[in-house]
Amino acid sequence: MLSELNEVTDHLFIASLRSVTDASLQQKGITCVINCSMTAPNFTLSTIKYFPIMIEDNEKTNIASYFNEVTDLIYKEYTAGGKTLVYCIAGISRSATFCIAYLMKYNEMNLRNAFRHLRSRRKIVRPNNGFFKQLIDFEQHLYNKTSVQMVRVPNADSPDCVVPDVFYEVCKGMIWLKSCKNTLRKW
Repeated sequence: MLSELNEVTDHLFIASLRSVTDASLQQKGITCVINCSMTAPNFTLSTIKYFPIMIEDNEKTNIASYFNEVTDLIYKEYTAGGKTLVYCIAGISRSATFCIAYLMKYNEMNLRNAFRHLRSRRKIVRPNNGFFKQLIDFEQHLYNKTSVQMVRVPNADSPDCVVPDVFYEVCKGMIWLKSCKNTLRKW
């Protein structure tokens, strides 16, 4: 999963840094690459448009300030008949956030459905909580309503532990497993 380019739509792909090679770009017909990491590109094809968006994967990063620029760039490439790859180090948080923003803005999906669609194409996507909060705000801006809320996780180590409700069941299971592990240690 980390070593491949995953198709989000017929003109949008998501990947990790290590999967971005000249061969993989040519194989998928990529014409535009958006690098959302702090690293240099690792391909040499001069025929591909390259756009670095140097941002850190940290909850305090203002990724929303790039939403319109990046989503408009993807759409412009699509209308010109091209295909865009969005990647970051692992293809989990930053690139996923931009793909979700694009699906919301140009495919008219709400945040919940955009996230589910992307996760059906790349199982490991998980924008950090700060990015998810910004996606919730973006959805509110686009549609004047939200489909995802941040919820507190009961029995978490920290009373301030909140997650997007689309992750709630996963988090509950992880906390249950952790409590089982702690109980077994006591035996």
